[in-house]
Amino acid sequence: MTSAIRNIIVFVKNAGRYLRQSRHLDTHDSIALRMRLARDTLDSFGIHYTLPDEAQIQAQPQCIYVANHASLLDALLIVATFGENLRILAKDSLFHLPWLGAILKKEKHIMVKRSSKSAGRGEAVREAIRNAIADGGSVLVFPEGTRTRDGNLGTFKHGAFYNAIQNQVPIVPIVVRGTFEAMPKTTLKIKSGDCSLEILPPIPLPDASMGDEKTRATYLCEQARNAILERLGH
Repeated sequence: MTSAIRNIIVFVKNAGRYLRQSRHLDTHDSIALRMRLARDTLDSFGIHYTLPDEAQIQAQPQCIYVANHASLLDALLIVATFGENLRILAKDSLFHLPWLGAILKKEKHIMVKRSSKSAGRGEAVREAIRNAIADGGSVLVFPEGTRTRDGNLGTFKHGAFYNAIQNQVPIVPIVVRGTFEAMPKTTLKIKSGDCSLEILPPIPLPDASMGDEKTRATYLCEQARNAILERLGH
C-alpha cells in the first residue's frame, strides 16, 4: 500500500468516526471530538506537532487571525488547536473533503465560492464575517488565498485587513511551520516531521489619522506579513 493511499484511508476512517459520533453530541462536545481526532490523525501521519495551549488561546482578543498557507496539513493544525468561537474562511472545495468538510459544515464556517464571479460574492463573505464577529467569534483567514507552491510566503490579499478595520477588531498573525516540508501542494504523500502553529502578538488597528481605509488596510497587511516573514526566518 502506498503512503498516499494510506493517508486517504486515515482521513476517511476519521471522517466516519466524526460523522457517526458527532451527530449525537452538542456543539461543545463535537468540537472536543474534532480536536482529538485531528491530533490523532497528525499522530497517525508521524507528525510531531507543537500547538498553543488553552491558556494562550483564551488570552487572545476577539480578532481576525491571518495565517500563512503552506499545506493541507495547515487545516489539521488549526482544527486541532482552536475550540469554539472561531470561523474559518475556506474555499468551497474543502467543504466536500472527508471529515474536514463535515467539520466546516457542522460548525458553520465561512464558505468562499471560488467559481462565483458575481459582485455579491464579496458582500456575502463580508456579511458572514460581520455576523461571526457580532456573535462574539473570531475569524481565521489565509490572506495568500491559496497554498504556496515553493514554500515561500506569497502576496497577501487585503480583504482580511479591510474587514478588521470595518469591524473594529485587531489582526492576530499565525505562523505555521513544517507543513510544506511534510506535505507540499503537489502531492498527497505525507512525510513525518515536526510541525508547529504559533500565535503572534495582536496588531492594533491604525488610528484614522493615518489615512483612508485603503491606506490603513495596506499598513495592517504589511505589518502582518512582515511579522510572519520574520518568524519564518525568510
